[in-house]
Amino acid sequence: MVLNDQEPVIARLRRHGRILLLPALAFIGVVTAWGGVAPRLSELWMIVVFWIVTGAAVVGLWFIPLIAWLGNRVVLTPRRVIVHHGVLVRSRQEVMLSRVHDVTVRQNAVQAVFGTGDVLLNTGAEKPVRLYDLPKANLVLSAINELVDAQAPLSAQLRRDDARWGNTGLI
Repeated sequence: MVLNDQEPVIARLRRHGRILLLPALAFIGVVTAWGGVAPRLSELWMIVVFWIVTGAAVVGLWFIPLIAWLGNRVVLTPRRVIVHHGVLVRSRQEVMLSRVHDVTVRQNAVQAVFGTGDVLLNTGAEKPVRLYDLPKANLVLSAINELVDAQAPLSAQLRRDDARWGNTGLI
């Protein structure tokens, strides 16, 4: 895979799919209601109201969350991390890997069970760039660290030397 400017794509990521569990259950519930309630309605106005309410439920509880999930993605290239947000109003944020100082993974209990986590890219700005609920967060962390080290070989060598000699930065 290659971006428009011939930059190779290492990974395309979305939030973990478990976010779609509740919308899927809601969709199953609405379809079950269609099969169980619709044949019992006798009046035309009841049928019309039922179809309008269940149609609105499908759109609000299943379709909109699905489209929102599809509208957010992260693209990892050798030079940058590109974060796309939104469906109707799109935003694109790019973080150059040469500006990244620190990469951190944060996991709550549910994320730890599924192996997902929030990846934080610290660029030295006020607040870090947060990549929400990525699958295989530790693998993403390792990949970004390798790419950051490739962008700044001297700082990578210093970090390796510090780790090798047990230097904690304290005198």
